[in-house]
Amino acid sequence: MPRDDVPGARPARPEKITAMAAPAGGSESGRAHAAPRLRQALRTARRPTWRLVVDWMLTAAGIGIAVWRLAPTLAAVDEPGRRLGELRWAWVGIAVVAAVVSLGAYGELYRRMLAAGGARLGFGTVQAVNFIGNALTQTVPSAGPTAGIAYSVAAFRIRGVDTGLSLWTSLLAALLSTVVLAVLGPLALAYDGLIPLAAGWSLCAALALTTWVVWRVLRRPESLRRIARAVAAAGRRLPVVRNAKWVASESGRADAVSNRIALLRPTFAQWSGFFGIALFSWGLDYLTVAACVAATADTVPWPAVAAGYLAVQASIALQVTPAGAGAAEAGLLAALVAGGLTAPSAALAVVLFRSITWPILACAGWLVFLGTAHKRAARA
Repeated sequence: MPRDDVPGARPARPEKITAMAAPAGGSESGRAHAAPRLRQALRTARRPTWRLVVDWMLTAAGIGIAVWRLAPTLAAVDEPGRRLGELRWAWVGIAVVAAVVSLGAYGELYRRMLAAGGARLGFGTVQAVNFIGNALTQTVPSAGPTAGIAYSVAAFRIRGVDTGLSLWTSLLAALLSTVVLAVLGPLALAYDGLIPLAAGWSLCAALALTTWVVWRVLRRPESLRRIARAVAAAGRRLPVVRNAKWVASESGRADAVSNRIALLRPTFAQWSGFFGIALFSWGLDYLTVAACVAATADTVPWPAVAAGYLAVQASIALQVTPAGAGAAEAGLLAALVAGGLTAPSAALAVVLFRSITWPILACAGWLVFLGTAHKRAARA
């Protein structure tokens, strides 16, 4: 989840966003365009044949690595049925709730950023789009993140949100989330004893200062125009967005996108809320790992859990394989075993965590999609 930003004064808005009072189910036109919206988003997953071959090879390699690391350990578990029966299911339930609320917190961050730009949508509307977008990101081969963003932008556009603002908010929410984790990462490594405490604090302060300086630079008009060009270029790659006037028009495109980006100029209090929500979301995600460990072991090695969690997030961020498959499981397993867990307990914890945060949350998103599609069909 990446992100960046610092408080700034709210300027006069160059245009008014008409996203007010859109019902969670969408308008009649929204219902009519629900299926095309998904088809358009899925088109972003198209890749040249060579790219698809490479992606599928990486996917197979990632799954192979995960099986290679986990299968022998799980095969060594005596009486697997009894072992599953001994799981602390209350902790498994806590892990599921923490994972769901963590994803919901990210959706709330997105909603508040849209509101800061003048686009006020209901909680349920944004959460539905958030869960469906996450499902696309996690399950569409080769271009899941692109398809997820494309769907979100199209869904919000149907509800009256300016396309440029929606696309910029999607990128900014991801940037802010990543910055929060990157700033806190050195402290986690210091807590784990991998680096000295002084070095951890120094890296944390340096990253925070760098983020602030970069944001101050990016707020300058010329920098903003460069960002606008980058956003417009990204828009031209998304079938859902590329026909919009601010993307397709050569004249004044940068200025048009700059005006839309300028809509998102939150107050200091709003920025504080953004960072707080991002921190809350990461904290719940970390709690999900800890709860999975508590479900399988007598003690939770907190430093090892922190190191393993950072390894998982680094693997996901690199996107060498879908959702970091292979590297994420291997890194978390190695960290937990090094922290003192028995190999069977560590392997079960890894399987629980990855099952909850990957296929289970993805399935939840698709169920949300089916539910909203059914409601729209019933109202049509």
